[in-house]
Amino acid sequence: MLLAVALALTATLVKGEEEIMKNLTTVTWAHAVNNKTYLEAALASDVSMLEADIVIGQIVGKEGPPIPIMAHPPATTSDLSLADFLSTVAQHNNGKAQQKGVKLDFKSIDAFEKSQEQIAQFSKPEVTFPLWLNADILPGPVNATTTPVEPLRFLGLGAKHPRAVLSLGWTTNYGGAIAEGEYSRDQIGTMLRLVNEHVNQTVTFPVRAGLASNSQPVLLDLLRETASLNSSMTVWSSEGDAVEVDRLRALILTVGLERTYLDVPQELAAKLHLPPPANVKH
Repeated sequence: MLLAVALALTATLVKGEEEIMKNLTTVTWAHAVNNKTYLEAALASDVSMLEADIVIGQIVGKEGPPIPIMAHPPATTSDLSLADFLSTVAQHNNGKAQQKGVKLDFKSIDAFEKSQEQIAQFSKPEVTFPLWLNADILPGPVNATTTPVEPLRFLGLGAKHPRAVLSLGWTTNYGGAIAEGEYSRDQIGTMLRLVNEHVNQTVTFPVRAGLASNSQPVLLDLLRETASLNSSMTVWSSEGDAVEVDRLRALILTVGLERTYLDVPQELAAKLHLPPPANVKH
């Protein structure tokens, strides 16, 4: 079942269907695809997934009421609207065997609520490219102070797009002088209760590498208890984060390459020495 759903999630991304089914760490990422120039470059590249941020703001040079645009807070202007971003990706994917997916990152419930019309157009069953809806809906380590996106409203709206993968994370306070921390059993338990009560579609849990490496028991519990939702984890990291590489590798291999997306700097990815793509010959 998990392999079949992995194929459905990643559709026909650039690495080939069978390989991605068995090793989701081969999925590659472009980040902050928030303007026309970068979108064009990302579509022309061999990356699998385009991550982009949505805020409510204005298109440069245009007047009118605020709309969902591609920008990272605190920016409130862009040359690219969410509607144009999604339609451009759809046009690029039209008729192609190798389709690129999108991960839409929402930092506020207001941006998510006002994006529903645009998302609905591309969450229909006949649309085949992967669509992820991401938000940090709970406070996490280490005593994170960033305000999470309101969880019940996010999950309620996310349920209206059952084709989409819900990417549900925690805010974090890590990096720089903060080099130790873990996801607590209470933080994992709160997420588990929310998901069990309100989610009935595929879900992935983005976890910060340096924290996840210290949290294997509770993350394994979370994934075991949500297996019926074909759950996965998405390991991510910021540049310079302290990471116990051996522990992280053990976590990834224990969870399984078929249930782990890897979105970390290349230097860290190389240190993990994960099994290579199946079609790489030595």
